[in-house]
Amino acid sequence: MNGEIMKLQMKGFLLGLCLLCMAASFPAFARPTNFQEINESKVKRFLNGASVGIETVLELMGFGYQYDEDGLESTSIEDLVNKNHDNENATTIQVAVLGLGRTGTTSLALAMEMLGYTVIHDDEHVELTDIYTAEENGDITYDEFHEIAGRRGYNVTFKSGTNWVARHPEVKAILTVRDSAEAYAASWEKAAVFHSYLNLRPYRWMPLVQELMPSFDAEYLNEPTSGDPENYLDKETLCRGYESHISSVKEKIPEERLLVFNVKQGWEPLCRFLNKPVPEGVPFPYVHDRVKLQGEMFVIYLVTWIWPLAILLPLMLLNFILCQFSFFRSWNVYLVQNSWNTFLSYLSTKSVERKKSKVS
Repeated sequence: MNGEIMKLQMKGFLLGLCLLCMAASFPAFARPTNFQEINESKVKRFLNGASVGIETVLELMGFGYQYDEDGLESTSIEDLVNKNHDNENATTIQVAVLGLGRTGTTSLALAMEMLGYTVIHDDEHVELTDIYTAEENGDITYDEFHEIAGRRGYNVTFKSGTNWVARHPEVKAILTVRDSAEAYAASWEKAAVFHSYLNLRPYRWMPLVQELMPSFDAEYLNEPTSGDPENYLDKETLCRGYESHISSVKEKIPEERLLVFNVKQGWEPLCRFLNKPVPEGVPFPYVHDRVKLQGEMFVIYLVTWIWPLAILLPLMLLNFILCQFSFFRSWNVYLVQNSWNTFLSYLSTKSVERKKSKVS
């Protein structure tokens, strides 16, 4: 019996060590550093996606973000508005990208940075949580949101609404598109499950997720479906939503300040629209393809299964250490048996819930 318990302790200890090594082996980058990821093998792209997944999980847990439990109540709106007022990099929003997700927006974000712009894309969402929350709560207006973002040094946004862009003739608009509505729907449904995962444990308990959920609802449920959130994973709904979105943007934004852009077109039309020189000898970025996205979603979903190990592994490690002392041995046997049985019971329940959801 003691031999089996010792084997179980060693497995738990080694599993925890492997998970720590896995997290440490994937360096986290704000955005891809290889601008031609499509040339890498599928295995490497999947692992790069897993690295992004680890980074995303850490960000959702609040690492790298100074979360204030009291929210905006502890920060006056005046202080929020005046923050970075004297920033030497202060600017204004000059370009708004109005394409839906999975239409080449990450590749375009890299291209815009290569042209000298500072963008608000997915990675900046967490950094600007304070003003996102303030705008959603009605503490600042949508115009003030963009003014504050500009004072913080951002001049390109991927997160602005079409109506706001239409009211501001000084802002150029780029509408990213795919080859077809069907191509968009096939790609987007792989990313849209992210919203489903955020409603599972442990994500739904995380303060930062709760704070960002209204903007996630808009991005994942409403915009791609043209207001039909119940069917946000339905291909036909996504195709209609994609076509409706394109029509709406073209209708509201004058043709002279709108670029309809497929990233396959490369630098020429983009640089001509922005009055920028074409980077010499630099291929247009091509990143975050479907294989990489699958790696990212795999890690994010995996956490919904293994999160109890965050509690159990430290207990098993403590148990392994204390087991070296005979005084604690009988107590350790009880601890490891009950801890492991609890985890196995959780996995069994999780599996049953998954089967029921598939049937329904």
